Amino acid sequence: MQDYFKLLYNIGYKRFFNKGEILFFEGEEPKKLFILLSGKVRIYKTMQPSPSSAPREKTLHYITAPSFIAEMPSFLNQPFPASAVCNEESEILEIGLDVFHRQCIENPTFCDQFIASLCQKIRILESHIAENSLSLKEKLMGFLQDNRQKLPNLTQRQIAQQLNTSPESLSRTIRELKGQGRIDTQKGKIVLL
Repeated sequence: MQDYFKLLYNIGYKRFFNKGEILFFEGEEPKKLFILLSGKVRIYKTMQPSPSSAPREKTLHYITAPSFIAEMPSFLNQPFPASAVCNEESEILEIGLDVFHRQCIENPTFCDQFIASLCQKIRILESHIAENSLSLKEKLMGFLQDNRQKLPNLTQRQIAQQLNTSPESLSRTIRELKGQGRIDTQKGKIVLL
């Protein structure tokens, strides 16, 4: 796919973003297409469980380079369904939507790559749907097994954020799994048994 991104360099504008910079907010109308060339972007929704509680962010997905960002709402000219923030320093190619649509019409091979990117996002959505049917205990065990090598570097707060749960809920689940002899903790880090 990188070859096709190179085709777009001539019609886009390359920008550098610092960690924490917002690309767009949920509900904004797309004005350009974003292509992540380097770095990492977090896609999230702001949740307000009740009027009396503080809003919290639910991470939907992390996008790593090279990749389109929010191509579906941009292509369909619909408001962004979530917000995007740079998770680290990132280099992003911005392309005007009219120029991008012209590129899709004039270059069928590029259009195929764009469709492949949309299909990849559908797979991500399918995994989110499947994940939402799991209990926190099942989600945690799956996460721990998938990230076994990273566990010595992950704090419980980071794991809670990755699983879109509160640190308190995660702590209760960790205690339960420790009681079952499935995990242990050493110096605040989770160890699979």
